[in-house]
This record gives sequence, C-alpha cells and structure tokens, in this order.
Amino acid sequence: MLPFFAILLFPVDVLIISDGTHSYVGLLGEKDVEITYIHSVQRSEVIEELKVNKTGIYAIGMLWKDFGAGLPEDVQYSESGYYVKKVNIPLGKSLSFWFIPLNHAKIIVNKDVVLSITKEALVNFNVKKCPLILAIMGRCGYGN
Repeated sequence: MLPFFAILLFPVDVLIISDGTHSYVGLLGEKDVEITYIHSVQRSEVIEELKVNKTGIYAIGMLWKDFGAGLPEDVQYSESGYYVKKVNIPLGKSLSFWFIPLNHAKIIVNKDVVLSITKEALVNFNVKKCPLILAIMGRCGYGN
C-alpha cells in the first residue's frame, strides 16, 4: 500500500493554463497549444501556435489575416486565407497574455478548447512540477 501512495506523491511535469477563475492542468509529454483571438485594432483573426513540453513553452508559428499594428510583416507563405510565419522560439516556462472581451480569445490544447475568455483576463501559462495526485485532480493551481 505504501508504494502506491509514494507513486501518487511523485512529481510530474504539467502545463497549467489559468485565467484566475478557470484552470486547465495537463500532464506533459508534449502539447500543441493554439491561442486564437480577434486582434484588438485590426479586428481580424490571429492564431498563435505553441509547443509545450517539460523543457518549456516554444512559439512555433503565427497565422494572421491582414497587416497592421502589432502584426508581423515578414510573411513566409500564405495558406487558406492566412499569412503564415513558422518559427522555433523558446519562451521559458511561463507566459502571460492579456485579453479583453473584444478579443473573443480561445485557448486550445491538442485540438480541445480548454478556455474561452469572455471577460477581461490575464491568462497565465506555466510549466512546472506537481505531485501526480494533484495533477490528476487538476489541483496544481497557478503559482503553487
């Protein structure tokens, strides 16, 4: 019985995404994350692509529909009505995005919507270690 409890206390790598009210906790191997939103100024859709694993968060691409304030100008190619830029930029183990209701932001992990932002919110992404039992229960809160 004791070895079973020891396993539950074993630290595992997790991705935590939290808007302060709702949280997603996912065990890490590797996760594909998309952040989709309507650009506050241009009012067009933007998709930011991330790859997350135990070593951290990586920006791997961006798709956008037009040019303007805060949007890239260095297009690599276009596809399905989007301009596309692929990169591989390490961002560390934490990342934050500020969204307002006008953004209609969605956070998608491995093709599943895990957060839909409907109010003004700071969304935090964090890669950390957490005891297996807390990860299973989804209780590895941001900042723990």
